[in-house]
Amino acid sequence: MKVPMFDLRVLDMDLKRDLIKALEEVLDHGILFMGPEVEELEAKIADYIGVKYAVGVSSGSSALYLALISCNIGPGDEVITTPLTWIITANAIAACGAKPIFADIGDDFNIAPNSIKERISPKTKAIIPMHYAGHMCDMEQIKQISQDNNLYLIEDAAQSFGAEINGQKSGSFSTVAAFSMNPMKPFNGYGDAGFAVTDDNEKYERIKMLRYAGTKSIPGTHVTADAIEVSLNHKIDNINAALLLVSLKYLPKKQKIVNNIAVRYSNELNENIKVQRLAQTEVHGRYVFPIRTDKRDDLMHYLHSKNIETKIMNEPLASQAHAFKELKSLPLPNAERVLNSSLVIPCHDKMSEEQTDYVINNINNFF
Repeated sequence: MKVPMFDLRVLDMDLKRDLIKALEEVLDHGILFMGPEVEELEAKIADYIGVKYAVGVSSGSSALYLALISCNIGPGDEVITTPLTWIITANAIAACGAKPIFADIGDDFNIAPNSIKERISPKTKAIIPMHYAGHMCDMEQIKQISQDNNLYLIEDAAQSFGAEINGQKSGSFSTVAAFSMNPMKPFNGYGDAGFAVTDDNEKYERIKMLRYAGTKSIPGTHVTADAIEVSLNHKIDNINAALLLVSLKYLPKKQKIVNNIAVRYSNELNENIKVQRLAQTEVHGRYVFPIRTDKRDDLMHYLHSKNIETKIMNEPLASQAHAFKELKSLPLPNAERVLNSSLVIPCHDKMSEEQTDYVINNINNFF
């Protein structure tokens, strides 16, 4: 039996029909950029997350970069973030001319509030927590730290669409938040796309301008080359927006399947396996299912021999990436320890019950 890490095929015939219909509708009206589907999707995402505004952009990378720019993050500023993340989190900070400052993490893979406090300096301008694998950071503490120190709070919510804690959705805790909708994410598109969300009208209007080369162009009515600010093209295309509307419709079904697999893992895997534990009032976003074990490498090789695909996610730490080694980050002992013991195992909506059994049985047999 083979169990892939992801399976991006469209096997649900109802979903496939709806996707084809959505594509045909866009091809029929011929508006391929910034059309009615984009506006509808922005409204639905803002409503889903519980914020006033959502802006569709070309990727999660663009969403995070524009979120930073909208907060005037630039040269001379420091932004505190996690080292255990996809490199874009740090790259977006550096692309603004600012300096990423890496705080340590907790055993749950997420940035540690106490480590954030230790990194604050007169140059600190913002904090970027990243909800690892869809597990919510301690946003109550982090939000209080940002308020006490007059810092912007920008959520990297790329992995956590649909996650929530105490009834509040990921992306709604911050000044601006950034989401990714690439095909592997919980709320998946069929190509690259992202969203920036906010309650701040000024930042909303600025991100809209920045996504369209810094102009105040109005698609379909008025397009101008008069840039108010220097920016590049970060627009979302209308075909992807149309397909994302369909994906949003099917999201609850996908979430239910994935969560059932995750619950089985949490309850049935050998006691030597450590998993992310949820707060009582938390809903996990379920991007991937990370585990930890001191026998990580041996387990990984064993599972590969059984045709079970695994992945060491976000290796190396962002602080150890070639581009950031010169920053000479403060010690990050727990981040190194967690990364060196972590492994991601398959947990997606195409997995059968037999495949789930196969993963659980092989992990347990290993121990």
